[in-house]
Amino acid sequence: MSQTPVPLCSSRWKGFIRENNSRGIETFDNCRMYNLSLPISESSVNISHQQAGVVGCQYGWEYDHTWYSETAPSRSDWVCDKELYVTNTFVASQAGDLVGSFVFGQLGDTIGRRPVFLLTLSLLAFGRSVTTIAADIYPLFLITCFLGTVATNSICVSTVAVGMEISARDKSSHIAMLQCLGWTAGLCLMPMIAWATGNWMSFLLISSLPSVVFFTTICMFPESPRWLAARGRTTECIQELRRIADANGTEVPLNAVEVLKRLGEKRENTYGFASLFSSWTLARNTSLIMMCWLINMLSYYTLTLNVTNMSGNPFLNFFWQALVELPGYTLGKVFSDRFGRRWTQSIGFVVIVLSCMVLVGISIDPSVEWLTTSMVVFVKFCFTVTNYVIYLQGIEIYPTCIRQSGTSVGTLVSTSLGMLGPYIVYLGCIPMLSPVLCTIVYILCSQGSTTDIRYPYIILGLMALLGSVLSAFLPETLNVKLPETLYDAQHFGDDQKFWSIARPPPAKKTKKKKHPPPTEKP
Repeated sequence: MSQTPVPLCSSRWKGFIRENNSRGIETFDNCRMYNLSLPISESSVNISHQQAGVVGCQYGWEYDHTWYSETAPSRSDWVCDKELYVTNTFVASQAGDLVGSFVFGQLGDTIGRRPVFLLTLSLLAFGRSVTTIAADIYPLFLITCFLGTVATNSICVSTVAVGMEISARDKSSHIAMLQCLGWTAGLCLMPMIAWATGNWMSFLLISSLPSVVFFTTICMFPESPRWLAARGRTTECIQELRRIADANGTEVPLNAVEVLKRLGEKRENTYGFASLFSSWTLARNTSLIMMCWLINMLSYYTLTLNVTNMSGNPFLNFFWQALVELPGYTLGKVFSDRFGRRWTQSIGFVVIVLSCMVLVGISIDPSVEWLTTSMVVFVKFCFTVTNYVIYLQGIEIYPTCIRQSGTSVGTLVSTSLGMLGPYIVYLGCIPMLSPVLCTIVYILCSQGSTTDIRYPYIILGLMALLGSVLSAFLPETLNVKLPETLYDAQHFGDDQKFWSIARPPPAKKTKKKKHPPPTEKP
């Protein structure tokens, strides 16, 4: 709201300059004022407001401190003409994630999971800490935001890759669910910390502490034995296996060295992201994973950022949207283990399409705000299920030698186009970024206002419709032999039929107990 030196009759003068908010409701203009050099008095109210002239706010802004004591935008006045600074900051963070996925994704398959985890953890702690002192210099602030997020994806991928490569194959969905639940716990805790501190600097420093704690436990983080075996590093692989065996109270088999040496002789040459397109089948699977990952992540960021367009407590709005991910990931595991990965994701997208159709009809009605919020939370729940499934498929479809590159390429593409997420929320910038998308939205929902709260839901529904079709063509990974080598991945899914469903797990053979022969009674 503008701070103007007009003590009297200001409400009558403000009434001449009004704007429509995202719900189409008229409100006072927050960025313009009348160009009056003298204080307004009752006798001067009859002056024509056209004669006064309209200019941007000349005396600064008053910020609503109901929920925040200070934010980066309020500290540096990123409002009105500088409102896009907030969106650009998010895009800079996404650009860091993009570069990190490209660089560290391939490094993880080249130098190992553990070194990449250490490097990305250091970058994360350094970038987030330096961000707190760079807000007053906007270009420097963007650079520190870039550094603070360059490691985000690679930290997650490195840990889940190691977890799955030291576990049995049938535990892959459980490992993925555990990491997703940890992610959700952090998301639920984040708005509570922000609410408690009310200051963005304190929030950044407190939320960076877990990164520092991990440095004290780095000696417990193992290298992947599967990756070491695939790279022909037999001696180091045996050391890691013995370390794991000691922790489990078992012993490494005596013939382990001979087996690993034979595997090392069959070592395949890989070429980073290029290996993901080394055959028609692998290129098709990679392209489908990238598209589905893109739809999920763009939708995820759009819903997360759209919290600012919702009324009520912004921290609780974010908390409820994050909390719904807990049952989402849990049920995602249950559904994908029961009905298969492919159809769980495809049907989940169909449910999202139907939900977005309802949201388009009710989101502009303030009287059913509770229903709109409930539907948004339900859509977030459905996207959590589909996001879990595509994450799991990305890990299972690729073999050890290209697993981190494969899981990173989905994030790479989704992050590059996921930068549109904040621009979908701030839809005034869409024309210069996506004319086709803007035209579709304009035809479906044309109004006189610049933005409309229904736009994000229309776009989400269209993307989910595309996702339901694409995900149906991915190969099923439940209860099938997963690829171990690049050659296996190049032919994975060729023998599966489109209308097939996941096969039940093979029955476990039970050993019959041998009873001693009956003894004759004397």
